[in-house]
Amino acid sequence: MKCLWKEKGIKNEKMVEVLLAGVILVLAVILLIIWIVKPGNGKIASVDMNKIMNSHPAMQEAMASFEKEVSNLQQQVNKMNDEEKAKQQQKIQQEITQIAMKLQQEVMDKVVKDIEMVAKKKGYSYVIDRSAIIVGGKDITDEILGAVTQKKEEKEKEKLDVSEMPMIPVK
Repeated sequence: MKCLWKEKGIKNEKMVEVLLAGVILVLAVILLIIWIVKPGNGKIASVDMNKIMNSHPAMQEAMASFEKEVSNLQQQVNKMNDEEKAKQQQKIQQEITQIAMKLQQEVMDKVVKDIEMVAKKKGYSYVIDRSAIIVGGKDITDEILGAVTQKKEEKEKEKLDVSEMPMIPVK
């Protein structure tokens, strides 16, 4: 039995195997891309991160906390004489920067968690900042803010709801 590739002029069996493996690999990649991009598998939404960050309750809490911490630092500075103030100025500025960065990261973590919650509930695979999108993607900013507001109201209601508390008899 004669080999087909020898009749066609292909003499190197390894070359045929490599070529065949390459074709299989290209087909696998194409199928993977089609599977990833198929409709319904990659729903994209957009959000206005600035609007969410500025409206999120965590931001208001962080701003209040930041103002309190800066006020405490300012009180410490006011107790220092001019020489101490000059020596500590850079250290205090670094502390303020660290406080701001820590609070900003905490807010961002809470915002991302809320975005992930809404995206999962609505079936979105990707959520991108609106400033990064030119065309496409449903804007879910208001849905996220609505969910955040609802969550905040539920927490406040839980704090106020004492109807479930057991009664303690008083003698």
